[in-house]
Amino acid sequence: MADAADSNDVVEDPIAAGFDPSLPGRGIAKTGPGRLVPFQSGYAGGWTTDEPEAAEVRVEDLRFGGARVWEQPESGSPDIEENSGPNDQKRLVSSFIAASNGAGIPAPRRPWLDDLSATVDLRELAPDSDSRIPLALADIPEHQAQETAWFEPDTDGHLLVYGTSGAGKSAALRSIAIAAGANPAAGTAAVYALDFGTSSLRSLEPLPHLGAVIGGDDVERIQRVFRILAEHLDERSARYADANAASLSEYRQVTGNLSEPRIFLLIDGFGQFRNDWELGHGRGEFYQVFMRIVGEGRPLGIHVVATADRFGAVPTAISANITQRVVLRMADEQAYNVLGVAKDVLNERSVPGRAIIKGHEAQIAVLGGTANVAEQTALTTSWAQELTASGAPQAAGVETLPQEFAAASLPDTVNGLPAIGLSDTTLGPCGFEPIGTFVIAGPPQSGKTNAMRAMVTALERANPATQFFHLGGRRAELRGWRQWNGTASGPAETRQFAKDMLDLVSDDSMPGKMVFVVENFTEFADSDAERPMKELLKAINRSDHFLIADGDINSFSSSFGLLGELKSNRHGIALKPDAYDGDSLFKVPFPRV
Repeated sequence: MADAADSNDVVEDPIAAGFDPSLPGRGIAKTGPGRLVPFQSGYAGGWTTDEPEAAEVRVEDLRFGGARVWEQPESGSPDIEENSGPNDQKRLVSSFIAASNGAGIPAPRRPWLDDLSATVDLRELAPDSDSRIPLALADIPEHQAQETAWFEPDTDGHLLVYGTSGAGKSAALRSIAIAAGANPAAGTAAVYALDFGTSSLRSLEPLPHLGAVIGGDDVERIQRVFRILAEHLDERSARYADANAASLSEYRQVTGNLSEPRIFLLIDGFGQFRNDWELGHGRGEFYQVFMRIVGEGRPLGIHVVATADRFGAVPTAISANITQRVVLRMADEQAYNVLGVAKDVLNERSVPGRAIIKGHEAQIAVLGGTANVAEQTALTTSWAQELTASGAPQAAGVETLPQEFAAASLPDTVNGLPAIGLSDTTLGPCGFEPIGTFVIAGPPQSGKTNAMRAMVTALERANPATQFFHLGGRRAELRGWRQWNGTASGPAETRQFAKDMLDLVSDDSMPGKMVFVVENFTEFADSDAERPMKELLKAINRSDHFLIADGDINSFSSSFGLLGELKSNRHGIALKPDAYDGDSLFKVPFPRV
């Protein structure tokens, strides 16, 4: 024992505190009141040898008053404890194993399994279809088994993955995206990824069932994704109701249409997505589409899988509709309590991908079972090539408006209207209604003059019989661009021109269409031409004729007089506008551009 007090506590005698430490196994047994029996137990922690013990030679000085023993010379052989051979305990175990094998005794059942591996190969979990996606290998102590943890979209609906930086959130998204399209014969999948993190989802781009990986700063394509998904929600809702199908799997079973794609929307970094789209100016309608997906998407085969670095990043309105969660290592220990999982399973030493799924410890599966991202990317590319070679269908992409294109590529008309450009909504030709007044506003060098050229060209292609008139100052760029049916330069000429044209515009019996092109319209405000120009604009707004006027966007802030009459039609083009320019131009708030 450590001291006499401890010995007294056990055997009511201090004797156990005085045992020689060099004699392991020496003990004392109390067999009754005052009856102490010393003993020596067997000790299996030492080393023994088959070699006979060498005789000990001791040299002493014989003298009066007692003997003095000489010091022993240093031995060249190491102590037995320093021998690298097995100690007695290991030799006993080896003997027991050999005896058990010789007697044919079966091995006893182990009450526990090996620890979860630090990495798990996704292919070993046998991804089968888009309706049952393997997530991880989970340890199930109550069953004494390690089983696959699944994400079942028809039942779970959506999935949230919580974890701090480096815990393996993006790897979980990659694995879900890969496994969703692993077996196209069992059902088609389409994956769209919004990457608000560190572009770690880019490696998924070769997969045929991946529609697009869109960075968080690509506002245009993100808007288009939500437009596409909103159309799917509306269209599928009616179609599934007609088929009496409560889920995508039931619809496929009823109709036999396995090509109906299950759509996954991956969001890496939900906190940043929410900041940009729920609170972003003019983007609320697209965040409402996301809310619709969370609320209505499960039975329609549209599912959200999102990552967050903390519980507070996901509002209650979202988390209340998502019951399936994967909790990776968190930065704050209290976060485990908030998320409703045990706080003693994961810690700062947990390997990336170690998670808690439905109350059990699990290891997220990754392609190849390697933690090296470069190797995962190479395997993903190889996997994608195999899927493409086997005839896997290609998911519809998310295109973007071109930076420039030839006007000749446009048709003459779109639904009977002149074609001016490509629509952000459809990426197809869009037209404009050539009636009344039309404003082209923008800062310097924003493309106002080119927009006017494009509109005149579109009007001429749609109706070659149109008559074109030009009004402008001395610096008007379009005066010599083409042959006009009439021109006016400066306020004086414009004043007379407006008076002459007023009767023609007001005469409904006049055949043909007249188009007036006015450059730098604000030059005529507060000039001699203002009053007749205002009368001409009123007449144009009451007729089927058309007037196009351009100018600096800062000059169109007024809503009175000549400018007020020009903007009264609330029809035009704003180039490179600020967020508040829509209110001053057309009394319509603009989204962020």
